[in-house]
Amino acid sequence: MGYDLNITRDPVWTGRPGRGLTLEEWFDVIQRDDELCFAPSPDPRKYPSCDAEWLAHPKPEETPQGTRFFWCGGNVTYKYPDEYQIIKMVQISHRLNAIVIGDNGERYDLDEHGKLVVDESAPSPQPGAVAYGIGCNPCSNFTKAIAASGTPDGLMFYQWYLGVVTAVNAVRYHDGKSVMTFSLTPEFVREDQIFLVQYCQEHPDRLFHQAALALVRLRQARCGS
Repeated sequence: MGYDLNITRDPVWTGRPGRGLTLEEWFDVIQRDDELCFAPSPDPRKYPSCDAEWLAHPKPEETPQGTRFFWCGGNVTYKYPDEYQIIKMVQISHRLNAIVIGDNGERYDLDEHGKLVVDESAPSPQPGAVAYGIGCNPCSNFTKAIAASGTPDGLMFYQWYLGVVTAVNAVRYHDGKSVMTFSLTPEFVREDQIFLVQYCQEHPDRLFHQAALALVRLRQARCGS
């Protein structure tokens, strides 16, 4: 699935009230930053670019994913960034009053000397409503429930996750934003479960709602919402 880093101001992830990033703000950053330029679109006549090329990467030849920052559903994202790119993303986030957050809820920032620091202990921000129900159980409980296939607990965890999706969609709809839509085919559900199992195996002491929010974030990115 890859590892994505995002510049975001979405209250779901920052834990702060307010609105998410807008294209106008992102375009303003690109236009004012001499190290950035608009990235060419494959078909500029129909699809104007919302992405930016970073022109000042010290070692662009060593970046297999390129040096392009992508606009994705109200976030600025990059897959498999190196340290130079993470530092640049943090610098951009400061201009936007945003944060830089990874797939597992870890936050990136710079110390007073400009060195990169990672806060992996900070809990992933979430709306207050997700603090209730079976999602408050540790991830290890979910992996045990999945392993015990004869019990309904695994299904209960997944149904709780779908409740989180519903809540996020309700908030986004209220704010006039696009919502996530997908068909719950067996293959789709299986992919969700694989993600949740992998997350919970890697982070058994975290609460399940953090795994659920990580999956919501993945689905939002894929839906372009």
